[in-house]
Amino acid sequence: MDFFFDNLVLIIIAFISGALLIWPLVTKGIGLKKIGTLEATQLLNSKNAVLIDLREDNNLNLGIIPQSIRIPQSKFEITFSSYEKKLTDSAKKTKKPIILVTDDNKSYSKIEKFLESRGFQEVYALDGGVNAWVEAGFPIKK
Repeated sequence: MDFFFDNLVLIIIAFISGALLIWPLVTKGIGLKKIGTLEATQLLNSKNAVLIDLREDNNLNLGIIPQSIRIPQSKFEITFSSYEKKLTDSAKKTKKPIILVTDDNKSYSKIEKFLESRGFQEVYALDGGVNAWVEAGFPIKK
């Protein structure tokens, strides 16, 4: 018992550091899955995924990914229905995977819930956004 009280600070530090190491594993399934540029291109090529650029009109200084659909986050729910047909594979009658793109790590939870309510099961966020796309050397339209 003396050992415990003599080393209480070290025990607390060990417990906290262990918890911090485990935290990413515990929260892995919570929220929107972030994918890198490699995974994004694989989804685009293999599953015919769709990129949706959520940046506002005044925040397009890096350019636009050529194959992306531009729907500003502030107008997303209002204008989404006009794009919904493009996001459905009519031959298979399934929803295409969606990759959300922005230039920062804003919260996508409202948009994710909206898309899930419309039947979209595969919704991802491009980790690093347009910056990561440019750094990877992928095409960009100015």
